Amino acid sequence: MFKTARMQKFRVVVLQSERDDVVSRLHEAGIVQIKEAVEPELVRKALGDEFFEVSALLAKLEGMRTVLGAPGLKRPLKVKERTREQVVREAKRTIEKLGPRLEALGAKRKEIESEGQKLLTQREALKDFLEVKFSLQYLHPTDEFYVAIGRVSEDVVGEFIATARETLSQKVIAAMLGKGEKKSVVVACRVRDQPKLAPVLYRYGVEFLELPPAPLVPGVAMERLDKQIAGLEKLEKRLEKEIAKLTKAWARDVNRLAEELGIKKERLEACSAFGYSEAAVLIEGWVPVKKTAGLESIIASATRGRCVFRAYEPQKGEVEQVPIQLENPPVAKDFEFITTMYGTPRYDEVDPTPLLTVSFAIFFGICLSDIGYGAILTIFMLSGFWFAKAFPSDVRRTLAVAGVCAIVMGVLTGSLFGPTLPAIWSDPTRDPLPLLKLAIVIGILHLLVAFGVAKTLKDAFRRRWAKVVFEDISRAALIAGFFGLGFCVLGFSLRSLGIDFTFPKMGLAEAFNPLAPAPAIVVVLRALFYAGLVGGLIGAILISPGVRAKFGGAINTVYGIISLVADVTSYARLMALGVATGVIAYLLNYIVGLAFSGMVRPNLALSPAVILAGLVLIGIAFVLLIGHIFNLFIGSLAGFIHTMRLHFAEFFGKFYEGGGEEFAPFKAKRVFTEVKGGEWPGR
Repeated sequence: MFKTARMQKFRVVVLQSERDDVVSRLHEAGIVQIKEAVEPELVRKALGDEFFEVSALLAKLEGMRTVLGAPGLKRPLKVKERTREQVVREAKRTIEKLGPRLEALGAKRKEIESEGQKLLTQREALKDFLEVKFSLQYLHPTDEFYVAIGRVSEDVVGEFIATARETLSQKVIAAMLGKGEKKSVVVACRVRDQPKLAPVLYRYGVEFLELPPAPLVPGVAMERLDKQIAGLEKLEKRLEKEIAKLTKAWARDVNRLAEELGIKKERLEACSAFGYSEAAVLIEGWVPVKKTAGLESIIASATRGRCVFRAYEPQKGEVEQVPIQLENPPVAKDFEFITTMYGTPRYDEVDPTPLLTVSFAIFFGICLSDIGYGAILTIFMLSGFWFAKAFPSDVRRTLAVAGVCAIVMGVLTGSLFGPTLPAIWSDPTRDPLPLLKLAIVIGILHLLVAFGVAKTLKDAFRRRWAKVVFEDISRAALIAGFFGLGFCVLGFSLRSLGIDFTFPKMGLAEAFNPLAPAPAIVVVLRALFYAGLVGGLIGAILISPGVRAKFGGAINTVYGIISLVADVTSYARLMALGVATGVIAYLLNYIVGLAFSGMVRPNLALSPAVILAGLVLIGIAFVLLIGHIFNLFIGSLAGFIHTMRLHFAEFFGKFYEGGGEEFAPFKAKRVFTEVKGGEWPGR
């Protein structure tokens, strides 16, 4: 935990005659990431003719798959591992036998689709001219007459026609067509009057229409188009029946061959990364430590022991090249997507996902703070509803955990679709101060974890012990001491948080004066504050390179105290969102309650008005339902965004770098096939 999966760099030397078998087994096992061999005395082989042959055949098969579609298998086909030559020969035979026919059918399908789309476009264009009882060719402009056809709003169509006639001194022909909000208009005038008409068209926002190429009367042309479209649909059905027969007979084999060729192509690409001598091949890559023994067993089995296998720990200069595989417990694993949104951790730094798992769920729960909303969110995300499945599975489980935290906060604050229950702890809609105190304390603890745990571990992993002492631990001590003394200045009480303790009230100068007499707790806080401050100053001088950097580092240590206040203040947004969710729910309930009291309850005793009261009651219930759904959506969205913001800006910014490269295993992607006997040790 807190560390990514340990990786080792491996190097394998095998005979060239056994290369393909080794690569096949590695590909099926899917436990290594191949890297380019960089030994200067070895040569790299460029992609050869066999690669381009496989690529060309694969492209043709992919085109055939597009026409045939998926075979609809219930389970993958069990196949034997075959050589590239065997797969290529079968692919050529299949393409030669089926390719021309499928190519013709595919071209015919595209032709029908294109022609159908063309006819539908013409039909749609004719709809605006169905009232015209003559051929549309008479509406085309000539050398003497300008014709404008377009749409204009129904509210101004009369005014538009009147203005056009007035502007052109009645030397214009204008007609209106169609029904609805937008009217089609036809305006004709002499060509020399067109400059006068143009401003009128612009002023009334005329949307110009393209005159469809229909030499017939629009109604007749529409009937002919409908017949043509119907004929195309029949032709398309016959074509699809023919394709369906071929799909039933060939789709399984074509998809199987395409998958096998794709795998062969990936293996040929991998071989171009190897180093070659006259008789041997060097394969390099990365493997998780837990899989190293299995990898060695695979190589030994494929070569019958005729190989040289070595595995090494990454050197200091290779840290940035080591691929990253996150390794977290099941619950924390669902929160990994949040970490990787910021950036994949480097091999030598802390994976913050376990810390994030706890704090993210708690922060979101505080923002939502409602039993009903939390329960609906949890049930919805864990359900099989089609809309819920639009979210990735890890996001659903993350929000379900966060929903449980919202339920807990709702119990503490007495919120069930608003503040409707007695609060076990405190109702923030009546008194938000306890929730504000909680948010501030959480913010301080979050910063303490960032410096005292996460950053300390990161620098310990990198063996930067001076930073551990003078930066990380010192900053954590400074935070604890500074805010503790600040609480003394405020006389901060923890009783509202369930802790029977109040910081002793002191003046500002007295609290931070190391020589002034004070209670033991204040003495401890002073010691933490000044130890952290002095440690930070010493660290800036010792660690920073150059005089300017040392001087600037010392100033930043002192100035950084102000930024810490700003960081902690930012956590007040947890209180604001928690209160906002409760207040909106309360207002919804209150408004609906007023409507019920004023419109429904008085009419329940009057028999003629009972039906009306029932209808109003249904409407009120609908408004209440929609309002709470909207509040749940807005509260969840705001809670998620602001929780992310607190982690990315205030938390990750203190220690996390990111920039790692995710482990990309060299693994065969099989959907339609499954290799018989394809399970090797270590897989």
